[in-house]
Amino acid sequence: MLPQFQTKEYATYAYRFFESRTSDVAQLWSVGWDEVYSPLYNWSGKQRKEVGKYIFQYTVSGYGMIEVDGTQYKVDAGKAFIVSTPGDYRYYLPKESENWEFIFLTLYGDEVKKCWDYIKTKFQSVIRFHPESAPIQLLAQIYKGASEKNITDPFYASSLCYRFVMELYQYVKNMDSFTEDWPESIISSILFARNHYHEEIGPDEMAESANLSRYHFSRLFKQTTGLTPIQYLTKMRVQKAAELLNQTKYSIEEIAENVGYANANYLTKVFRKTTNITPGQYRKSNASIDELFILPK
Repeated sequence: MLPQFQTKEYATYAYRFFESRTSDVAQLWSVGWDEVYSPLYNWSGKQRKEVGKYIFQYTVSGYGMIEVDGTQYKVDAGKAFIVSTPGDYRYYLPKESENWEFIFLTLYGDEVKKCWDYIKTKFQSVIRFHPESAPIQLLAQIYKGASEKNITDPFYASSLCYRFVMELYQYVKNMDSFTEDWPESIISSILFARNHYHEEIGPDEMAESANLSRYHFSRLFKQTTGLTPIQYLTKMRVQKAAELLNQTKYSIEEIAENVGYANANYLTKVFRKTTNITPGQYRKSNASIDELFILPK
């Protein structure tokens, strides 16, 4: 399981690599995570000075608006817009919206341009991305790498950007074959869970984030995802615990705190129930958590 939108340390990281062999293909200009509350937030593509930059901005919570070639689109949770600079567009926080929380990625390079041009010819500028989709998972990974100051080499940065471009191609290629059309309320609840799984949240909080009653939310969530809210939260927390077991030297107690469980004993109980092994046994194994996972009841 790739990194989630977990921390609330909003920041923007800018990069200025001067390696032409990467710049001609795909390269990173900036990545950031922000939340805005004021209608003063207003960007015009015609006024931006950067040339040849390509923006992907994904909404985590709240909503904003974007006007492209005279057409307005609402960009709420689970949706992203794709634009280039300069351009005939404007994105902003409308007066009716209390907030707009988003993570964005700005790229440049020939392969990026080809991808953006392809998407513009096939789709509108606003596209829905499931929270579990590969592009959004990778977007979270890039932001996490930037926040931890792990993106310092132009070739590594370029490889991340090129991979993101390929994930976009794969995603939009398969859009026509998607049979799932998840309600926006369920998308919002899943984004909420992914942002707050390390806190003491449950179905009540998820239902509130979806603006639905607990009863209606639980029925719609199971109908949409195939899991109950509790099952979804449990699976996500166990997957995150497995990631920390593999990638860190944290104690079981520390991992429990990081994934929203009160203590190591409770994490061990849930982990054993859903995988048939303990966290300690998993850490020593080479097993995949997805292969071990048993749907919690």
